[in-house]
Amino acid sequence: MNPSPLIAFKKRMQSHGIELFIRDIRVECHKNENTFVFQVTGESFKFQKQGNEALIPLDYIVREPDKVVSLVLSKLKLNQKVFARKCEVKKVDKETAKLFLNQYHSMGATRSASNYGLFYADELHALASFSKGRKMNRLKEHERSFELIRFCCKSGISVTGGLTRLIKHFCEEKRAGDIMTYIDKQISDGQSFLSAGFKKHSETSPNYFLINKITFERIPWRLELEYDSKTFYITQNTGNIKLVFKPLE
Repeated sequence: MNPSPLIAFKKRMQSHGIELFIRDIRVECHKNENTFVFQVTGESFKFQKQGNEALIPLDYIVREPDKVVSLVLSKLKLNQKVFARKCEVKKVDKETAKLFLNQYHSMGATRSASNYGLFYADELHALASFSKGRKMNRLKEHERSFELIRFCCKSGISVTGGLTRLIKHFCEEKRAGDIMTYIDKQISDGQSFLSAGFKKHSETSPNYFLINKITFERIPWRLELEYDSKTFYITQNTGNIKLVFKPLE
C-alpha cells in the first residue's frame, strides 16, 4: 500500500496532539491513556477484522480526512459531551440537513423525507434523517415502517442520549410501527444503536467498489464485470448490520 496518504493523515492527527503508529495496514492512535486501532482497506483484500478494530477505506482517508479525524477523536473519547435532555428537538429543512450531513456524515447526504435535529444554544449538534413510511408484512395493517437513513453529530461533539431522544420523538410524531436502519460493519458494531433500543435483524453480504487510482472516487461494482485495471482498483466492505427499533406499545 502506498504510504503517502497515511503519512499526510499522520501529520493531520499530530496537529490534534494524537500519536499515530503505522504498521503496514494497521494504524494505532494514542492520546493520553486511550487507544484506537484501525486497519486501512484498499486494493489488497488481506485485511481481517479483529475484535473491535475498525476498517477504514483508504479512499475515505484521502477524500474525507476531516471526517476520519472526527471518528478518531470520538473513539479516543476526546469529544465535548452534551446531554440530549438539555437540547431542543426541531425539524430541519432539507438544505440545512444536506449541508450538515455532507460535512459530518461519512457517507454524506442522501434523499430523505424528513429530518430532525437536536439544538443546543440554538446550534445544530445532531441530526437524524428518515424515509417515508412503508407497509411491511411484519406490522399491523395500519402501521408503517420507517428507515433511519442517516444519523450523526457535529464533529467534536457527542450528544449523550441523542439517538434515543430523536428516535422516540419521531416515533411519537409519526406513530411509527417500527424503524429500521443499516450499520456499516467496517466502522461500527452498532452498540450505540443497541443501547438505544434497536434489535439486530440480519446482516447483508459485502459490497464491491471500483476506486479511481488518481481521484480515489468510488463506484459500486459487481465482480463479474470487466474494468480498466490501470485506472481503477477493486475494494470491498464487510456488509451491513440491519437493526429494527420497535416502539413500546
